[in-house]
Amino acid sequence: MRVDHPDQTKLDEVLDFMNRCDLAEFGEEDTSREDLEQLWSGIDLARDAWIVRKDQERIIGYANIAPVGKGFQMDIYVHPTDSPTQVEDELMQLCLARAALLAGEAPPDSTPSLTGYATSKSLRLQRVFEGAGFARHTYHYRMQIDLNTPLPAPQWPPNFELSAYQPEAEQELYHLIQRAFDWEGHVDSPIEEWRNLVFRGGKFDPQVFVLVRDAGRLVGAALSYDEGGSGWIRQLAFHKDYRGQGLGSLLLRHMFYVFQQRGAASVALGVAAVNENAVSFYERNGMHRSREFIEYKLDLAAKY
Repeated sequence: MRVDHPDQTKLDEVLDFMNRCDLAEFGEEDTSREDLEQLWSGIDLARDAWIVRKDQERIIGYANIAPVGKGFQMDIYVHPTDSPTQVEDELMQLCLARAALLAGEAPPDSTPSLTGYATSKSLRLQRVFEGAGFARHTYHYRMQIDLNTPLPAPQWPPNFELSAYQPEAEQELYHLIQRAFDWEGHVDSPIEEWRNLVFRGGKFDPQVFVLVRDAGRLVGAALSYDEGGSGWIRQLAFHKDYRGQGLGSLLLRHMFYVFQQRGAASVALGVAAVNENAVSFYERNGMHRSREFIEYKLDLAAKY
């Protein structure tokens, strides 16, 4: 085995490996080129990403670490059958060594953490996270609906107007999203961080960023991506004044209809399992839990 850092010329090769891992585990791809491009644009590949090759050729492992909020997030990819069992251990040690350096550069009064994810099916990744001292923090579901029967176009009350995103709506949209998700303990994301997360460096389709207005006031939004054969909803929100009226279901079904008209076979989104109301909401609207992810956390200040 040989461990090396990737460069931009290896993006498609790494993406192919990641998708082969997803196909082996779930039967479908789960990583888009846009997401990997965005991730790589925000990290130092020569220090924050690693590939493992077998016999100097085939990729059998990949990992990266990236800043997220006040902490860091790591990803490890190993193929269920093609990657030898020691690959994840090697990648974990590389991520931890890099995290220790990053934690040492953090302000003295900060408490950075390292977050990682393993699917409920991947006992290998669960073992390596728990063996490295990570604690299970929470669980997440991928909710999905298969668009295998024709859907009707939802009928909106006449006072609502739906439109595609326009750049001049950015500030208005940002404030709507922050207020829609200001549950207890919520801290507003800096607009630059939110912008980078949502707009993918400009690689998004404004036609599936749907804004809902009532008498000109922005009251709801669905921020989605056309992944070529499937749809992914990043954020769906309504102003608190408009909740309890069935508008969230109407907007969700509108997005199902939009993606079906585009030829998508399915639409999916992510939700924290602890948010039982949201899980029930999506299930009532025809979605099912297609995958479960375990979120692991490590207190870097305590470890290093």
